[in-house]
Amino acid sequence: MIVVDSNQAELPNFDKMWNYGDPSATRAKFLEVLPKAEKSGNTEYLAELLTQIARTYSLTGKFDEAHATLDRADKLISDTMQLARVRYLLERGRTFNSSNQIDTARQLFFEAANLAMQYHIDLHAVDAIHMVAIAQPDPKDQIEWNLKGIAMAEPNEKLHGWLWALYNNIGESYLKLRDFSNAYQYFHKLAQYQTKRVGKADMYTEKDEAKCLRLLGKPADALALMQPYYSKFAEAKTPDGYISCEYAEDLEALGRHGEAKPIFSEALQLLERDDWFINNDKEQLERLKHFSSH
Repeated sequence: MIVVDSNQAELPNFDKMWNYGDPSATRAKFLEVLPKAEKSGNTEYLAELLTQIARTYSLTGKFDEAHATLDRADKLISDTMQLARVRYLLERGRTFNSSNQIDTARQLFFEAANLAMQYHIDLHAVDAIHMVAIAQPDPKDQIEWNLKGIAMAEPNEKLHGWLWALYNNIGESYLKLRDFSNAYQYFHKLAQYQTKRVGKADMYTEKDEAKCLRLLGKPADALALMQPYYSKFAEAKTPDGYISCEYAEDLEALGRHGEAKPIFSEALQLLERDDWFINNDKEQLERLKHFSSH
């Protein structure tokens, strides 16, 4: 999206300015563009830019600032600005979702998905569908919505970027249901997609593959996936808690208890300081504690 304002000055494509790993730096870039957008007279561009500034606030936990920015965007959006409205609904929903107001968020994601599909705004329709899935409390509903997103994204090359999140999320949902076969299928598809797209599979995707293989009764295959990663980190003396955890589980499943115990302890030391792990995988945390001491 490069737009020319009344003074013939280019308004940049702010979507290409995103660095999701550093939302604060992204916000600084957006704020540099904001005065030019305000002077341009292009209300739709300004409204869309404001939704993305709001997202940078949401990603950094500044929810009041995010909502205030979205309030400003909302006042600018007319009935003919379908894309701006979809972006607004998505970011309002994400702000509520990130602040644990899930029911409110889910309704906004529904609205965004329906509007985007109505106006064939496919890229944002898939985004909204994947957010609906995230906001579902029941893994079965998560799977249903992820399958809708996958059905849209797989045949459309322009939407293939969404397959990374969709394959990962549906794999996690199948894991919650202890459907290890389907979970493995989607993590494996994700590994293949990553290899095609960036030249190699992500190590955490292969860690998820290994977990599924182990739970399917194939711990030797799981260990074979984890061995190169664990050896690399051990040699560099920079262990990764998630890799160590799965590697220890694979050894334990093979009956190699003596080898597994110190690696369980290593994983515990790393992951008991990991807020995400502590809050989201309490069962695994208890397993680490048990096998570290037995």
